[in-house]
Amino acid sequence: MKNLTLISKIFLTIALASGALWLGSYTTKLFALYHLFELDQSNILVLKSNLTNVDLKPVLFELLPVLSLSLVSYLVFLAFSIMFLLLSKISLKNNGWLFISLMIVIICLPFEIILSIKDFKIINMILSNSDNVNEMIEIIKSRITIFSSFPIVSLILHHSIFFLFVFKPLTRKS
Repeated sequence: MKNLTLISKIFLTIALASGALWLGSYTTKLFALYHLFELDQSNILVLKSNLTNVDLKPVLFELLPVLSLSLVSYLVFLAFSIMFLLLSKISLKNNGWLFISLMIVIICLPFEIILSIKDFKIINMILSNSDNVNEMIEIIKSRITIFSSFPIVSLILHHSIFFLFVFKPLTRKS
């Protein structure tokens, strides 16, 4: 990785910065979304009692920046990571840490796409000033229940990528 071109270094920097932004916004989004609900007696997600008789449009509107930042930064992370890998011509065979990082991103990608589509629906409903708050709540509920603990596992896996980038284990010395 020592002989990177300037453009490869720029793509790597943008990929890492957008990845860090995505992880931060993703963490915030998870805490915010999970904080809206609690489990009832039969282990079903319901709105917290202090949110049941409240207009939820302002609450959901406050989620707009974190939802938008998460969606955009993930797309930028993916695009610049792919461009970095293609332009840098780094051997994945000699850099096991990069291979593992790539596998983490590829394995999580289909699930993140599905979650991002749900986020995009919520963003569109908020921006169109939709009065259908119940539908937005149902989308958020389905986002939480469909993949259960996947977002938390994904968060931990993606945080490990930064560890791999710093310490670069499994690098073959030539």
